[in-house]
Amino acid sequence: MEENTVNELVRKHEVYKLSGINLIASENWIAESARWALSSDLAGRYDGEWYGGDRYAAEVCAAVEALAREVFSARYAFVTPVSGNMCDLAAIFAFTKAGDDIAGVPPEHGGYPFGYGKFQRGFRPLPMKDYCVDEKRLGEVEREVPLVLLASSVILFPHPVEKMAGHFSGTFAYDASHVLGLIAGGEFQQPLKEGSDILMGSTHKSFPGPQGGIVMTNNRDVADALARYLRFDIEEGIGLVDNPHVHRIACLGMVLEEMREHRARYARQVIKNARTLAEAMHELHVPVMFSERGFTGSHQVMLALSDKEAVALQKRLESHHIFIDRMGRLGVAEVTHLGMGEKEMHHIAHMIADVYHGRNIGDAATKLAVKFYL
Repeated sequence: MEENTVNELVRKHEVYKLSGINLIASENWIAESARWALSSDLAGRYDGEWYGGDRYAAEVCAAVEALAREVFSARYAFVTPVSGNMCDLAAIFAFTKAGDDIAGVPPEHGGYPFGYGKFQRGFRPLPMKDYCVDEKRLGEVEREVPLVLLASSVILFPHPVEKMAGHFSGTFAYDASHVLGLIAGGEFQQPLKEGSDILMGSTHKSFPGPQGGIVMTNNRDVADALARYLRFDIEEGIGLVDNPHVHRIACLGMVLEEMREHRARYARQVIKNARTLAEAMHELHVPVMFSERGFTGSHQVMLALSDKEAVALQKRLESHHIFIDRMGRLGVAEVTHLGMGEKEMHHIAHMIADVYHGRNIGDAATKLAVKFYL
């Protein structure tokens, strides 16, 4: 049997993925008006005075940093990280040394499963309740830690940033990978205003941009420390970034321009859609967590399933072209960015409920998806 070429596999992926309802909380859809930058001539170019012909590439990078400062109301911004994980590394290298402990959200409570030991750092778990830091138990954690890295993969409600910033003596970094688009829209929380020294994260989850990272701060000293790792430095030596992928930065800039105009409306609709979907599933007897708290305050919805149940449901939903992850976590950022509202959330809730209860929904998900993707 002849193998598919890569070209054919990419086309098959697009047909398959875009014929389903994507509720992956870690993904989003990039508008075509911005996506073209990823395949522009910038895809093979560098940004830097060392290379001739970089005039407009340099202007792109400067313009995108200015947009980031504007959208996030920050004095300093770095758009060079090629991933959210690199943002975390920049904070870790800038503000800790080998042997230091870092305070953060434990993985069993939804924390980002970073391999601190691989970088000779220790991990000090924060006290948690309902996937949020428990501000009443902050006293259980030593104040003197060089870095608090607040990084959550499950983030349904705002963390008590102001209380945490007042408790800890070290640098405070808020990894907003999942809720960056909501923060941009002013509808979740505002970490920099609440006391965080750093706001950072990946740019392709609730924020509808390309895969990559972004870092912001209002503190000059913090910015200088981060710059040692995030700027191209020929004199002291390269840190974490050599080629920041200018085509990605250009795409990010186009999305920032889009978000500048519509970010508040988008963020409000994301949260409204998440709550509508959760409530509708709950009424249809699909087990959803935190009904007593209104289910969610972000783009995420968590199903109350065991690990085995979550994997089984994920597989059944995928067979009907509804995509969730294997932990029973749903996200509505992508479908919202496509233009879906509460009406579609009720429709999707009925599909999920039918599959959960063992009923066949035929090609209902594909019919809904193609209306918005195509």
